[in-house]
Amino acid sequence: MEGEYVNMWIEDGILFVEYGDNLGLNQDIASEVIKNRLVFQQNKEYPVFCDTSGVNDTNLQALEKFATEGVLLVSAIAFYTKKPLDYYLTEYFIKTYKIKISAKIFKHKFEALQFLKPYIQ
Repeated sequence: MEGEYVNMWIEDGILFVEYGDNLGLNQDIASEVIKNRLVFQQNKEYPVFCDTSGVNDTNLQALEKFATEGVLLVSAIAFYTKKPLDYYLTEYFIKTYKIKISAKIFKHKFEALQFLKPYIQ
């Protein structure tokens, strides 16, 4: 599913979420992304591979939204980024908001997918 802010697809039991380039996340965009993801999932829980490489800015309201509503129907999440600064910002997000599911950040796609495999239903 191609959207205005993210592309989503399911492959081998994993939901892939890839953010668009140069995206600034705010509470409204976060709400839209979450709503579209929940519709796309059709009430089924998935482990999520989340490529945040396209995100270049975010605000606290968006982070809070993702940390609470954003984990609905998510069994585990692997954040993947190619940029060193994004790695540290995502690590900060995971630690600060104490996400209630298994969450980890990766620099290598293969390792992220290996992390998610036990959560495939």
